[in-house]
Amino acid sequence: MKKIVCFGFMATIFLVGMGYGVPHAQADSRRDLLIDKLIDKGVITDEEARAIEQEEETLKAHGKAKGDKHMALPKGLKGVSVGMLAYIDYSSGVMPEHHHDESSYNEFRLTRGYFTVKKKLFPWMHTRVTIDTHQDETGDYKNRLKYLYAELRPPDFGFLTDMKSEIGLGHIPWLDFEEHINPYRCQGTMAVERAGTFNSADAGVSLRGYFGGKLKDAAEKTGSHYYDGRYGSWHLGVYNGSGYHASEENNNKAMEGRLTVRPLPEAIPGLQLSYFGIFAEGNQEAANGDYPDYNVNLGMVSYEHPRLTITAQYFQTEGNAKGKWVDATGDALETAGYSFFGKVKLPVLDEKLSLFARYDHFDQDDDDRIADDTAYDMFMSGLAWDVYKGNLLMLVYETTDYEDNAGQKTKVPEVDSTLGDDHRIQAVWQIKF
Repeated sequence: MKKIVCFGFMATIFLVGMGYGVPHAQADSRRDLLIDKLIDKGVITDEEARAIEQEEETLKAHGKAKGDKHMALPKGLKGVSVGMLAYIDYSSGVMPEHHHDESSYNEFRLTRGYFTVKKKLFPWMHTRVTIDTHQDETGDYKNRLKYLYAELRPPDFGFLTDMKSEIGLGHIPWLDFEEHINPYRCQGTMAVERAGTFNSADAGVSLRGYFGGKLKDAAEKTGSHYYDGRYGSWHLGVYNGSGYHASEENNNKAMEGRLTVRPLPEAIPGLQLSYFGIFAEGNQEAANGDYPDYNVNLGMVSYEHPRLTITAQYFQTEGNAKGKWVDATGDALETAGYSFFGKVKLPVLDEKLSLFARYDHFDQDDDDRIADDTAYDMFMSGLAWDVYKGNLLMLVYETTDYEDNAGQKTKVPEVDSTLGDDHRIQAVWQIKF
């Protein structure tokens, strides 16, 4: 009998709360009377009554007051956000082969598809999982984890603010930062990743944050609200070093860090100076039985404005994350490279059309231990139309010139490889929500 009474009271509360058959002015009064009655009969406790009232206040704060026909989200979906990022690519061109030879291609591809779910569990703890869909060497589309981490948000510590710690499969300190300055990752990877040094995620623990809080009105001043620390930002981490799509083959851990300074936040808010470093060992044992060195030193100057973006970077490396950049003795090769990028918004289509260009130079054997003439020079230029909030259409021309002993991108040099032409015309549709 008590359960029937309880059900009846709860049903009445629900109908009254939804505004059925009772004027709003009377609903408040009856709701209070019913709650008091439930307490008197021992159906609910004072603590449960307070919880009901608190829930009502929460609904009001979110626009779900009495009489509103909308229903509140289930608890499991509160704080959840879902997103997708995909690159639909059409490319036509030629690939370089040995001895000035080449092979042609003409294809549509889904070069990447990311599906992300984030959830806020507490103000100090968030989580994220991202599935990366890619095409393997057989042409089959496969899914793998790109990110899966707990994100802790400690309180500010003096000048160090807006801190976040990723525990699990998370961002390494560099590429996410650069890709929010150069937004055209859909065309291809950034210079240091395209060379084959490392990729964008790894298993480990990291902490990042800002210097001196956030830059006020960052989007209006620089065109971007990402990494908008007033005096810059930083990111430090300890990782396996193998990257997110390779297993860990050694006991060494990679120490990685980025330091970015915004020296003149009031006078030139878009100017930033950045350093990134990795100190580790390669993930593959060399012929001499040792794991080769894997070190990176990279510096970049960047300037962001709502209508203009310019970057210039220089990097030196020893070996790479895979441990495959070695000479015949198993010692890591020393490399060097630089890259320039620029984009400008054109005064047409409500400034949604941008012209951009990029130039990369990379020497695969900077101290000529395998051979001299081991560099390549890549140039690209194109137009990008930002249709709506990151959904964009891009048209690009790209070409690469290889010196006589250079290997293909991500490969070690080859004596007398004399690679042929490498160029393509590319159209990319980026889908984002």
